[in-house]
Amino acid sequence: MNAPLEVPIVIGCDTDPDREGFVGPLPSGRLVWRGMLEGIPALKSAVADLRDDADVSPRFTWLLRADEQVQQLQGSYAWCLETHGAFFADLVASGDALGWHPHFWRLDAESGRWYQEVEDSDWQVQMLRESHAALLRAGLTPPSVRMGWTYHSAATFTTLDALGIRLEFSPFPGLRSYRGVPRRRDENQFDWHPTPTMSFHASPADPRVAARAGKTACRLLTLPCWVATSRSWGAIAGLQMARKSGDLGLAWDAIRRPSYVINLTARPRLFAPLIAGLRRAIAATKAGHRPAPAFATYFHPDELIPNRSSMYALPHVRENLVALLDCIRESGASPRFVTADHYVDCWGADVRATA
Repeated sequence: MNAPLEVPIVIGCDTDPDREGFVGPLPSGRLVWRGMLEGIPALKSAVADLRDDADVSPRFTWLLRADEQVQQLQGSYAWCLETHGAFFADLVASGDALGWHPHFWRLDAESGRWYQEVEDSDWQVQMLRESHAALLRAGLTPPSVRMGWTYHSAATFTTLDALGIRLEFSPFPGLRSYRGVPRRRDENQFDWHPTPTMSFHASPADPRVAARAGKTACRLLTLPCWVATSRSWGAIAGLQMARKSGDLGLAWDAIRRPSYVINLTARPRLFAPLIAGLRRAIAATKAGHRPAPAFATYFHPDELIPNRSSMYALPHVRENLVALLDCIRESGASPRFVTADHYVDCWGADVRATA
């Protein structure tokens, strides 16, 4: 009898400080970390009894903020580890893993406001190198990365590759917030419109796509976030992007390539399209029509504590994980909770073999 199809579940958390407006007014000029310090333990307790088919509880990859904003406001790139080392050591001891979540926040000296730097490539590369070096000195060799606001350029991606990062799981396949050149200082600057939904080794010239056969490929593995491809939910995502950016062309994107993504902390009704898409993908894999899927998802710590949103809350995580496990098992497959680096070890070889 053939072994059941294994479906890895990779859960990342962009371990950011609490967001102004999302959790309420915050002190000026410093970062607040209640979501990290209070929300994460609450989450671990809430899902501790859930099990995959290997009798493993949910595994999380905690992606630590280490970038210039943290260095300037907290005093060190590696502040999270230097100040809360025991906190994260306990998480690792429970089976979780640590990774890296750098933002390209840069301070405008004239206005005193932070903005996302998308023009100065030399600054981006240098900041990544300095942040990575600080993490190494603090005892962490980060195996995985999710970028702040999922932004990348060829220069930033190949820098991560050169630094030895093993897994990049930022992409939202089919989605983008701009076309052509990113708008300086506007929110959510990313473009993953041509990106495939399956894991791949990227082209150094365009990290959004896989390297062509026989061409040089990045060593690090890219694992895209799981997206739903239904036309109705894709239209919702496209309209939201168009409204935020003022670019109606992003709505047209949603018609040509429907893509929808939402955090693990979202209301189950809003997370359900991702699960429905996974059910179809498992059926297609078992029929021999596509490679095996991997379900990668993410969230932010301040979504785990009381906040002003009607969409994100701690109880939703358990509901969504239960629905996810049920979906995989009912489809005749076997769910596996894995960290980002475990995914590379156990499934990365298959990607290299088919690339």
